[in-house]
Amino acid sequence: MKGKMFKAVTKQWSFFWAGLVFGLAQILFMLVDIQRDFQVYGRAVVDPLRVTAGLGQMFRGLEVFLFGGRTNFYGQVFQPDVWWPIIGMILGGSLVGLMEREFRSWVKYDTKMLIVAFIGGIVFSYGTRLAGGCTLYHLLGGIPLMQIDSWVVVLVMSLSGILTFRLFTKLGLAGYFKHQETRYYVEKARLKGWNEEGMGYHPEYRPWRDPWRWIGILFLILMVGVAVWNGMFNPSYTMGFSQAGWVYPTLTLLAGLLAGIAMAKSGFGTECAMVSLELSPALHRNDEWLGTLGLPKITQTLFKGLFPFIGVMTAVVITNLFILITWVGYGIPLGHHIAIKDQLNLGHLVGAAMLGFGAVALIGCEIRSYMRLGLLYGNTLIGFIGFAVGYLPYTLSPKAHDSWLSSTIIIHQAYNWPELITGNLGEQHILGIFYSALLIATLIWAMYTSYRVMRIPLKTLLYQDIESIQLSDERPGNSI
Repeated sequence: MKGKMFKAVTKQWSFFWAGLVFGLAQILFMLVDIQRDFQVYGRAVVDPLRVTAGLGQMFRGLEVFLFGGRTNFYGQVFQPDVWWPIIGMILGGSLVGLMEREFRSWVKYDTKMLIVAFIGGIVFSYGTRLAGGCTLYHLLGGIPLMQIDSWVVVLVMSLSGILTFRLFTKLGLAGYFKHQETRYYVEKARLKGWNEEGMGYHPEYRPWRDPWRWIGILFLILMVGVAVWNGMFNPSYTMGFSQAGWVYPTLTLLAGLLAGIAMAKSGFGTECAMVSLELSPALHRNDEWLGTLGLPKITQTLFKGLFPFIGVMTAVVITNLFILITWVGYGIPLGHHIAIKDQLNLGHLVGAAMLGFGAVALIGCEIRSYMRLGLLYGNTLIGFIGFAVGYLPYTLSPKAHDSWLSSTIIIHQAYNWPELITGNLGEQHILGIFYSALLIATLIWAMYTSYRVMRIPLKTLLYQDIESIQLSDERPGNSI
């Protein structure tokens, strides 16, 4: 038992277990959020973990700290506040760095990749304003909620992501696209002659001499420090301890911490999941194809075996089952049904394309970026500054944006698929149960496909981290 606990703490996890823990983090957040809504408003809706509005509030808090309220870059939309799940995800990444005794500051990104990350941060964060949320909100929240807009966003985002991925391979950046960087794996892979696995590995690199890294760290410390300090001591912060008490901030921080640990222990994220679903069939036919693009072998294995997709679907299924229980069993409505944001409009299409581009450029969606900040990935530190810039087109002219979004609504009468099909609540519940069964079937299909294609035992699929699978010489068909 001690050996298993030690391995769980010090080694990477499988995507299945990462998805399981992330789903539990979602459930914890929803439970706390529902309880608080009943206490404050006398009513509640079931709404999974969300981050983009909270990030905007933290940017506004940093602006007020730096300029004393004399500027209004974010103030037309956001009031200064702290969002504890974001803080938790960053801390979760750092905690994993301590547990594994390895942060990712050793990974060196060239200037081209840093520029790509900065642009990706801008494009991604602006995309969240148009699409009504990030990939967490839509893929890991909206899909479990059966939201129509989220299905459209995920579809367009996936197509955009695969096109962006192909673009960056032509720019010679394919070697950077890995779910995770660990020195152990890179060094073992290079001993096997897999030099493409270590594009960011430069033994002579000294991160403390990198000025771009220090700029990113300073920005991160300022934003997190201002948010946490004010959350603890500023009575005007609605999510701070003065107004919200200790229970809600502490438990939502814990939910973020669990989510951050799950992601940092595996490289769990949304963009790899969708790209793997798209590329896996091609790799089944020709597993040498991606190698010609300079993609690391471990990423080829990830895509071919649908491992990231299995992780995401595990989280989606767990979240959806909890939502189904609260909706059917306890009568708690689905989602906030916010006009413009959740009603399918053209902004969802444009924003989704931007999310797909940004997620690939950042080598991670927004939530994955938080844990990468905790692990001190250099490209993410720079990309995070881009996040702050990307909010500005919307926050400086919110009325113009909202006017365009409200004038381009495509579906007015329904927010989710059961509502679109029938107005009878009982029939909607039946459709919801059928929807959950389809999600479970999709997860089982993904696991079976991975088991069949990779020719590894189911136990290995569920419990073994990808690096160990890739390095194993005993795995049949270890040709990629």
